[in-house]
Amino acid sequence: MVPRVLLVLSLAQVILIYIPLPTWPMWMARFAAIEGCLFGSGLALGALASAGGQPILQGLAVLAALANAVPALSAIPAFHAEHLPFSPLAWLTGGPTDDVAIDRDVVLSPGLKADIYRAPGEGPHPFVMVVHGGSWRSGDKGDASRESRAFAAAGFTVIDVAYRLAPQFPFPAGVEDVTCMLGRARERAADLGIDPARGALLGRSAGAEIALVTAYSLAPAGASTDAILPACDVSVAPVRAVISLYGPTDLAWAYHNPFVPDVVQGTSALEDYLGGSPEASPDNYRLATPMTWTDRDVPPTLLIHGEAERCVRPSNATKLQQALLARNRDVKLVLVPFADHGFDVRPGGFGTQLARGVIVDFLRAKLAPL
Repeated sequence: MVPRVLLVLSLAQVILIYIPLPTWPMWMARFAAIEGCLFGSGLALGALASAGGQPILQGLAVLAALANAVPALSAIPAFHAEHLPFSPLAWLTGGPTDDVAIDRDVVLSPGLKADIYRAPGEGPHPFVMVVHGGSWRSGDKGDASRESRAFAAAGFTVIDVAYRLAPQFPFPAGVEDVTCMLGRARERAADLGIDPARGALLGRSAGAEIALVTAYSLAPAGASTDAILPACDVSVAPVRAVISLYGPTDLAWAYHNPFVPDVVQGTSALEDYLGGSPEASPDNYRLATPMTWTDRDVPPTLLIHGEAERCVRPSNATKLQQALLARNRDVKLVLVPFADHGFDVRPGGFGTQLARGVIVDFLRAKLAPL
């Protein structure tokens, strides 16, 4: 009985990993199955060890162990390609939580607050402004606090911001707010211990779209004269780099090609954010699409996306990469094997470790003193 139970549990995890699932709870179960794939292999090996004299059961256990191990094995080349170590201990335990000083709810402009994760040691430090996700309608600063702590511990002061949300405040309110807070943070550089000339933007999901459009719209103008003004009276200047984690970049295409079934209500989120369909609000869709701005001298861009993304599909990253390469812009794309949307939410997970290492290396290269 014991080997059969272990085998059933391991095979159930295999099903979650490899078969697309139609509901939000099952989608989350798949995420857990991928991140816990080595546990599934362990269950199968337990079934194998206790299934003496049962060749069919033993054969199935071997197959289940191998099938569960594939996400972990697929991650090895990705770590190797980036010259990064993988920590099994951090994967198992989540790793330590970095101890850094945090100033909560700092008002950068009336109605606009941020959490400041201070890099240790004497500044001024390079800084990263973090823009949260949430389909433009939800989410808040602090949604990825553990990663912000890690970036601060690596020497980058993190300014984790909250912006006005749709549908009450549709596009371009989020971009206006981030632009405003970027300027206000630079005005308070001495107080925050940052070097105003060495800044980057980092966004996740919907926040990645806001971060990309903010960074690109601040770049020196190209053929177009489009502009998005800050939400406050502040001087603006370009950033040195921008990072997108599973961000949408082709919004009209996303509207007409929703995730099926649309468990994240992506079409509705786009309507709330951009004021309707692409046909009803063409200018908003155009200006909210990062590729619109690539005629400018945009900053170096890091795109990190899950290969198994079904919500914001990998083509969002590859299309933007191709558009930037076509204009000889500095862009780096990292695809995380087997990863789906929000892959960096699990402390110590394969995607979390890979993304953290890539981001820190990218920031060290792009925010180094001139």
